[in-house]
Amino acid sequence: MDNKFLHKVLNQLVRETRIDYDMGEIQFPFSSSYYSTSHHSSTLFYLLQTHFSDHCKNVYGLNEEETMYVWKEYKEIIISKIKNNG
Repeated sequence: MDNKFLHKVLNQLVRETRIDYDMGEIQFPFSSSYYSTSHHSSTLFYLLQTHFSDHCKNVYGLNEEETMYVWKEYKEIIISKIKNNG
């Protein structure tokens, strides 16, 4: 597992995630829908995990272990951004 590459993927995904704090909406780079930031975060991320996994495999060529590593880090960053308004 190349952590340098995985962190580049992680940073790219975070940059591509659009959070509108005023409207309370979030759009993920691996989904075409907008979601409310008021959803319970664990439920929201559970629903999106398959989309995330498919995106990482198809766009970045990550395997399952690499995808799970990036997913864990990504969730923590995005949840923190939502809770702290950036």
